[in-house]
Amino acid sequence: MTQPPPDARARAEFLFGVWNEQGMEAMAERFWDEDMVWEEARQFPEAGVHRGRAACVRQMSERFVEVGEVKIEVVDAHQIGDLTLTEVIVRGQGTASGVPTEMREFFLTEVRDGRAVRFLEFLDRDEALAAARAEGGEDRPGAEPRAGADPRASSSD
Repeated sequence: MTQPPPDARARAEFLFGVWNEQGMEAMAERFWDEDMVWEEARQFPEAGVHRGRAACVRQMSERFVEVGEVKIEVVDAHQIGDLTLTEVIVRGQGTASGVPTEMREFFLTEVRDGRAVRFLEFLDRDEALAAARAEGGEDRPGAEPRAGADPRASSSD
């Protein structure tokens, strides 16, 4: 299996390339820990915390029912302490209306042993940065993960 590149942005593009070409389930199977925790953006109706890869995939699938196939474009990605901040544009098309949809999101991902173990979702960049810094992260654009972090892991696993 091909490993993600060590650079945060290239790594994010690789991982979301798997999503875009093979689907969310393929990305989840390859790069999300079995016990992953996903904290949805608080602005979403009925946002919650989902535990376990299967529960995360199920919730994401339910969220995307109205938008059909979702493609994700990586805008930026860099390390903030042990977390990776990834800025993306999520695109879909209304299944009933056919109207294109687009949303900018920010993901903070914690990786252990090459797999995402925690995934925090935000709709606001400043809120994502504040959350990362609250955990002791130091904004290091273009920097590689700190010693002990797995360089093969993605910001968006």
